[in-house]
Amino acid sequence: MMHKVWFLLLPGFLLLDIIRMLAVFKAANAALRRTPGKLGGYDVRLASATGGHALSSSGVALSTRALPHRLVGRASTLFISGEPDPGSAEPAGVRRLREWLSRNRRQLCRCAVLGARALLPRAPGVHAVRRQGRAAAPAPRIGQRADRAACTTAHDWRVIEPDQAKDLVLSWIAQDRGAAFADMLAARFAVPRSRRHGMPRRHRVPIEPPASDVRIGTLHLWIGAHLQENLSVARLAQKVHMSTRSFARFYERATGLSPGRGLQQIRLDAACRLLETSPLPLKTIAGQCGYGSQEVMRRAFVRDLQMTPRDYRRRHATMKNAGAA
Repeated sequence: MMHKVWFLLLPGFLLLDIIRMLAVFKAANAALRRTPGKLGGYDVRLASATGGHALSSSGVALSTRALPHRLVGRASTLFISGEPDPGSAEPAGVRRLREWLSRNRRQLCRCAVLGARALLPRAPGVHAVRRQGRAAAPAPRIGQRADRAACTTAHDWRVIEPDQAKDLVLSWIAQDRGAAFADMLAARFAVPRSRRHGMPRRHRVPIEPPASDVRIGTLHLWIGAHLQENLSVARLAQKVHMSTRSFARFYERATGLSPGRGLQQIRLDAACRLLETSPLPLKTIAGQCGYGSQEVMRRAFVRDLQMTPRDYRRRHATMKNAGAA
């Protein structure tokens, strides 16, 4: 039984991420054809709202088919990349896409989005997943009977960042075919899979400075060395000799994040590195990374990674540190 995977390409989609995802699905299908007892595979389809050529952010267009009015089958995977056309017809275009999502929600058991934030507020299941801070029920394994009622509530809307697409596909394949099959596929690619594929990953704020302005990289390095201090937006603005308002605009243009969110991610990244590589107690790590307490750090991990720091260390620590509490 072939599992349908729909790529909904909106204007400005990220071509490289789409190509990487397609390559993983192609490798999975090739491996399944050669593996005794492994039936089915992935029927991958590129689609857009109206069909024709979809233009990526790099200026390269891919040929797509129009989204069908209704999806056929008990369970499909949907990946959305790009943003609704920013022209004057945007509200109508967004409304039509939301209506399509609502109409086909029973057939969509796995969903992810890169960009397209305008579609999320009313997309089925998104509020529940984001408020509760946990993933919805996993999609049924390929070959198992998918219950229609389960599909209605099992929307695992994953909001990913650039460069996480390959790991996302591997996590889906691991759900369907097992971790060993996903690891075998990952070994065929030049870039090894993340150890975190299959679970929400942190967005790594770029410590290297953007080509356009070295001040961001310098600021991130300074933040990393002063995490235990009171790092207000006003103080960060002062470090780059800007007003608070000008700095907020400057930082968001350079990183895509607000200064506050960027600081949160740098704290989280530092805590994750310590949990992975050191036997330090959780209370000490919380203090070194600027969290007010161990409980504040725990809440940050649950909110962003859907697991506690203790669970994170258990899954990702090196062997010599795996037993640290």
